[in-house]
Amino acid sequence: MNTFAEFQPVDAFTPHAVLEACFERDAQAVLIDRDALPEAFFDLRTGMAGELAQHLTLYGVRLACVVPDLSAQPQRFVEYARESNRGSHIRFFESRAEAEAWLKAE
Repeated sequence: MNTFAEFQPVDAFTPHAVLEACFERDAQAVLIDRDALPEAFFDLRTGMAGELAQHLTLYGVRLACVVPDLSAQPQRFVEYARESNRGSHIRFFESRAEAEAWLKAE
């Protein structure tokens, strides 16, 4: 089994597409770089981040997001990211190396 899948959106960014990337690679974890995340993801009012978190948690898939400019995001999202980083399913990292190390360590 692969350690993790890397998500690169082909069409629209959806929770289903992220899960599909994992299932295609037989992975229980996924890495998403900042460039693959739509701006709507950072606006919690859209529900996109929450919907993705719900889907991934339901299927037991861990998520590492590389967002080097986290402090530049909306304050509510920064709070969401900090809270997520306390858990074990979804984490936000400043560098790809940190994200990969976390995914490989589990």
